[in-house]
Amino acid sequence: MLFSMVIPFFLSPFTVHHLGNLLYGIWVLVVSSVAYFNLLDLGLRNAVIRFVAKGHSLGVHEDSRKAVATALWLRLGIGFVIVGMAAILALVFPHVFSIPSSLIRPARLAIIFTALSLACTLAFGVAGAVLSAIHRFDLLSAVNILRYILRAVGFVYLLRNGYGLVALALWELISAVVTGLGQAILCLRIYPELRTFFALPERTMIRQIWGYGFYASLITLAGAVIFHTDNIVVGVFVGSTAVTFYAIAGNLLWSTREAVNAVSATFTPMASGYEASGNNEQLQRLAIQGTRASLVLGLPMCIALLLRGHTFIGLWMGHEYAAISGVLLQILLINHIFTTANVTNCGIAYGMAKHKPIMAWALVEAVINLTISIMLARRIGIYGVAWGTTLAGVICNLLFWPRYISKLLHIPVGEYLWNAWGHPGLAAIPFALACYGEERYWPAGSMLAFILQIVVILPIAILSAFFLFREQLTPYLRYRLRWA
Repeated sequence: MLFSMVIPFFLSPFTVHHLGNLLYGIWVLVVSSVAYFNLLDLGLRNAVIRFVAKGHSLGVHEDSRKAVATALWLRLGIGFVIVGMAAILALVFPHVFSIPSSLIRPARLAIIFTALSLACTLAFGVAGAVLSAIHRFDLLSAVNILRYILRAVGFVYLLRNGYGLVALALWELISAVVTGLGQAILCLRIYPELRTFFALPERTMIRQIWGYGFYASLITLAGAVIFHTDNIVVGVFVGSTAVTFYAIAGNLLWSTREAVNAVSATFTPMASGYEASGNNEQLQRLAIQGTRASLVLGLPMCIALLLRGHTFIGLWMGHEYAAISGVLLQILLINHIFTTANVTNCGIAYGMAKHKPIMAWALVEAVINLTISIMLARRIGIYGVAWGTTLAGVICNLLFWPRYISKLLHIPVGEYLWNAWGHPGLAAIPFALACYGEERYWPAGSMLAFILQIVVILPIAILSAFFLFREQLTPYLRYRLRWA
């Protein structure tokens, strides 16, 4: 989590300033366009986590092996399809976006290398899904940290020496291969029963994974529209240069989302284990305490960016970005807060294989998002794209998730909302007041001053977290003090 936040914090302004607004905007469009090929994954990652977590907890390792073998062969096939589709995308890319003729060839090569990187990530990602399923997040995080470091070091070296889009995309591919091999080696050492995982898949397992993965793949489709279409819409209706301003706000949200996902990644295999043993009481606790944990971690970051985002962006990226990107960030944060509150519920639904209703609502949100974003982009430009995403997200997050998870786990809606959403919300008020006071009465003149100001009021958020989890933390702290 720390690496996913700190490295982009330093790398993003470095990349923007070395590439410039136009080249960076094209880079974002390349990455966003290739990201749509994730739709071909058919929900295999979550399927692997579901089947391996269940097989591992019950000691049925043969089922785990069959699931891994099936997912691996399917992803290898998907990888070849991705490369073929990337070649077509590279041909039409300059005709969709306004790109100078001198940059057409680099953009096309960057698409090919980025697609190869995605194909490798998907293939090796089967091993990563296994590590998640058996709760070896320490090893999975170590590999992810290595990839963050490799990516950052390579980008800094390449940009300092005047290289451009093609070199960045090629380095992404190299980083994906190196860290993917690391995942595969660790997976086989930790779970040796899977060493025959390369055997041909069986039809029965293909049908089971397809039954689970079909709805997950549609959710992935909707998620791609929700999270990656914004940059495309901005590029088409506003311009490639404007993508940089939107991407700055989006990168900040991505960092906070990664931080919350670092916690919520444990929820899907936990839910699979509880569901396999029929322990609904533990599932109820997971829903409430997991949502609290996500909000305790996410709310302080969201509040700080909501109240002080303009200042942060000005000090981070440059004052020329503060006004536009700052407003975009505030608009997008409205929905991001509700999304953070429902991260736990999504993990539980996947773990219990109860994600079919999510598919319908996700597709509805995607259609509303894209429709409103295009309509408003024509009227109010770049801000309209942000409002389209926010309005669609708030509607679905409020109308669907609380009622669905309450019905699924047999928790009264009011009780769930008060315990899971209400308590963290009230606990975040003191931190919000402190943030507002700093922004108004103690303006930061440098990034160091800004960071020190956040550090000064951070104990308020920590005390709020301790208050919410005091029943769990107090016995643990007493035990540690006695042991010490």
